Amino acid sequence: MDLDLNLQAYLVQHPSATFCVRVTGDSMQNAGIFSGDVMVVDRALEPKNNTIVLAVLDGEFTVKRIQKKGSQLFLKPENETFKPIEITEEIDFKVWGVVTHIIHKV
Repeated sequence: MDLDLNLQAYLVQHPSATFCVRVTGDSMQNAGIFSGDVMVVDRALEPKNNTIVLAVLDGEFTVKRIQKKGSQLFLKPENETFKPIEITEEIDFKVWGVVTHIIHKV
């Protein structure tokens, strides 16, 4: 067991572009992300297909898995009670950052 673990070095790859955000809601619970958890979000990373992102959707923050299918882009929840969101031209959408780590109490 490594007793001399530097959490800053372990969790943060780009210090000036990394933020911690507390989660509210349960749309990502099947990905192990629960309300009250803390997400480490890196704004320097480019989102790749199937990564979990913090996005701004019509002025509201949301956490979802980003998926590209052909020319279509979706934000997919990890909870079957929520529906995927197709990103269309009518939606004001921006990826704010890529979720790199989740911290939660046991």
